[in-house]
Amino acid sequence: MRGLRWRSILLLVVIVGGLIAIYPTIQLYTNPNLTEAEQVALHKKALHLGLDLKGGMHLVLEVDRSKVEGRVEDAVDRTVHIIKNRIDQFGVFEPIIQKLTGGRILVQLPGVDRERAKALIGKTAQLTFHLVQQNQYNEVLNAVDSWIKKRMKDTLLFGENPFLSLLRSIEKIDIGVYEADYWTVDSMIRAAQDTIPDSVGFYWGPWEDYLGRRIRRLYLLKNRPELTGAGIKDARHSLDQRPTSMGGWIVELEFNRKAAREFARVTRQNINRRLAIVLDEIVQSAPRIKEAIPRGRAMIEGRFSAEAARDLAIVLRAGALPAPVRIIEERSVGPSLGRDSIEKGIRSTLIAALVVIGFMLVYYAFAGLVADFTLLLNIFLLLGLLSALRGTLTMPGIAGIALTIGMSVDANILIFERIREELRMGKTVRSAIEAGFKRAWVTIFDANMTTLITGIILYFLGSGPVKGFALTLSAGLIINLFSAVFGGRVIFDLFTTKVQPQKLRI
Repeated sequence: MRGLRWRSILLLVVIVGGLIAIYPTIQLYTNPNLTEAEQVALHKKALHLGLDLKGGMHLVLEVDRSKVEGRVEDAVDRTVHIIKNRIDQFGVFEPIIQKLTGGRILVQLPGVDRERAKALIGKTAQLTFHLVQQNQYNEVLNAVDSWIKKRMKDTLLFGENPFLSLLRSIEKIDIGVYEADYWTVDSMIRAAQDTIPDSVGFYWGPWEDYLGRRIRRLYLLKNRPELTGAGIKDARHSLDQRPTSMGGWIVELEFNRKAAREFARVTRQNINRRLAIVLDEIVQSAPRIKEAIPRGRAMIEGRFSAEAARDLAIVLRAGALPAPVRIIEERSVGPSLGRDSIEKGIRSTLIAALVVIGFMLVYYAFAGLVADFTLLLNIFLLLGLLSALRGTLTMPGIAGIALTIGMSVDANILIFERIREELRMGKTVRSAIEAGFKRAWVTIFDANMTTLITGIILYFLGSGPVKGFALTLSAGLIINLFSAVFGGRVIFDLFTTKVQPQKLRI
């Protein structure tokens, strides 16, 4: 009786542990009112859905070998490492990022925004700091205008100043062009490149709205950067809380010790000059240096959305790619297709479980009820274990669960048939149950172990969907030994102790 009490407590503890483990998964997939922070917190404790169930994207990337400095293999390894860092910080759970042959990289991301993820993965993130050459603006602009004027056949189209007439003053400190004139001005600058001194160059800002029209600012910068993003220690996105700001999102940078000293020198020697922050050759902002900045901190203002600021902080923390990457294969799984797979997988598993439950009730009566309890316990504990391990559920994984149902029932049938034989030999109900469990144990153990060995081999030698199937099958078999043998025995012992039946319908 004492042993039964402790076994009952153990069974109850395991069930409560399963409830605790599976609760985050239930919350994550059934509560539509969760905030982003709550979703992230629950994702760290919950069962995840694979690409075939949740939807997402499948990419094959290739490193541009022509832009690689040094060994291609090293560049690919570094690219894989950087992409992993970016994806981890992006918040994708259970991504697959693998190096393939020929400088290619496989990326599978369940449940992500397609365009945003592509931009995050492919961004080279070359960050540089350049001094704005304000005193050379007029000289260089006039030189370009004169060169264009001499070579244009129809100067009446743009008036006496074909280049300057397309430029607009912005906030009395910058110049820019309207969207309709952008390509014309950009082409003129490229054509007149020889008239621009080698030490300076024109750089565009991002598109922005100004007085109801889309514009791009045009900056004249010193070509040689004063500082690069290689010395960035940390990058964070936050709301701009300064009294003089208009609010909005910014990216705050913190440099390492060496870069901080260099940044302090640059700011100390160029007070009242503007320092442009250039990301991938686009000027994000060009603030004026008001005083020396000795603490190695900087700020990027770019009229960012919260997502854009967060993504930029991610790529700056993770580091720049050693070379550009291009997408050579792309496949997307829509959420509706994934939802359909989930519905069909769950429906088929439920139908199989209901048929089995009905059969066991009809054929084994009370014992069938015990078998049904252990079957549901098996599925419940399996999902709880996968949640605790932060596993990924795929369609092959659902197939593994369905197969586990069959293995669970098989164990119960072996036990019940042994109990029937013992009852026919004239033993009491309690003695028949004890002998039935004891003699069926070896057969059940052997049958489950042989299948478990196969599942373990599949897990370590297989990949992708095969691993998902092997994981759920192997975990289900181990739990089956506990639920069918231990759990079923506890239920039978409780029944015979409390009720003390003289006969057993089985």
